[in-house]
Amino acid sequence: MSTRTCCALAIVIALAGAVLRLAVPVTPPDASYRAVVDAYPSKPLP
Repeated sequence: MSTRTCCALAIVIALAGAVLRLAVPVTPPDASYRAVVDAYPSKPLP
């Protein structure tokens, strides 16, 4: 694949990702998900 083709494909993929991000609604996590996440202790970064 040529450099021009790779760059064009990268731009198309980036635009598709941006369109999907704007088109698909993102719902915040519900209470049961937060309870599961809170049950696991957070580990400090090394």
